[in-house]
Amino acid sequence: MAENETPEAAAASQQQGLAFLHQYLKDLSFENPNAALGLMARGKQPQIDIDVNVNNRDLGERQFEVELHTSVKATIEGQTGFIVECVYAGLVQIGTDVPDEAIEKLLVVEVSRYLFPFAREVVADATVKGGYPPLLLNPFNFLTLLANRKDRGEIDE
Repeated sequence: MAENETPEAAAASQQQGLAFLHQYLKDLSFENPNAALGLMARGKQPQIDIDVNVNNRDLGERQFEVELHTSVKATIEGQTGFIVECVYAGLVQIGTDVPDEAIEKLLVVEVSRYLFPFAREVVADATVKGGYPPLLLNPFNFLTLLANRKDRGEIDE
């Protein structure tokens, strides 16, 4: 609370915008089915397939759990090198000043944008521990993800 801020003003400021309550690694899977072959293929460029998705769950009282799902599959000379699946999540509180129609965008775009660097670090660490160079995921455009969900009719405009 600021020096000149009253308790009422502090309570009111908590009702505005977006507050991150907690963030955590919810699930991590690393598969290295052809470890010896993949590690022997040093210098050969793997085919990398990346899938990113966001799920959110309303916990009531304008609190939401947002899950950022990141899945990466590396193929080297037609064989699976490794598979990483990471679910990094955050618990957020949405202020009463945020209109209901803006909540989905806030969750899918803004919260995911905040969680992404942490998920990126988990994926990079997993690939290193699997014996590969760190896989550094490029920044992701979550607005495109939101637009695709709207196009498929998964969410309302």
